[in-house]
Amino acid sequence: MLKKYVNGFCLDGEGVIEKNAELGVREINLFTSQPLQAESKMKKSALKGSIIVSWELYKQFKGKTQIPLRVYVDLYNEEEKVLDEISLANVPVAIPLFDNLTRTGLINAKYELSPAKFIEQMGFLDRDCLIIGGMYADKDDLSLMGQYGAKIVVCPRAYSRKGSTFANIVLMQKQGLKVLLGTYDEEVNFEKEKEYLHLTTLSLLEDDNAVTDADIERIARGE
Repeated sequence: MLKKYVNGFCLDGEGVIEKNAELGVREINLFTSQPLQAESKMKKSALKGSIIVSWELYKQFKGKTQIPLRVYVDLYNEEEKVLDEISLANVPVAIPLFDNLTRTGLINAKYELSPAKFIEQMGFLDRDCLIIGGMYADKDDLSLMGQYGAKIVVCPRAYSRKGSTFANIVLMQKQGLKVLLGTYDEEVNFEKEKEYLHLTTLSLLEDDNAVTDADIERIARGE
């Protein structure tokens, strides 16, 4: 029974790739420290997508994988010279952004810019850009990222366990962002993620008609 889901962002771990395939996922964006092993497993499971790695690993394995590599960019912890290198390289990126209220404030203070404005200034929005999080972005931030057609991944259950607020996927879509669903932990369960995303969206917007089951299903399929 193929669901043809797209796992917007997941962490590598024991059996994670196989679990995705078993659940009908056809495409994943997998964050890993073992890109060659991950690629081998993804090919065996007929999974497409991208392999997300650190900048150092990207430089080491560039051109050595058939599945595209994507660079994980941590704005707060990465040195500015490294951010400049990544910017100049014009490579696909995955950036955790507005996923944590404290970190959002720290990034803002560090660069004296909104995180969304900063990644625009760095040129990250001008390429294949995957945003992970987005819960603490305001309308202007979402609008700016949406102007570039960025993809934004929400991981409902994982972020809820961390005490984060819920993702306003309706606003994200209205601002031009493509919303994807991610799992973020070793328990890959799209049915639970879809149900939780649906219920939290209705709760957040206090509107029983804010989204339908069909809307959530389309997000899970990456449509």
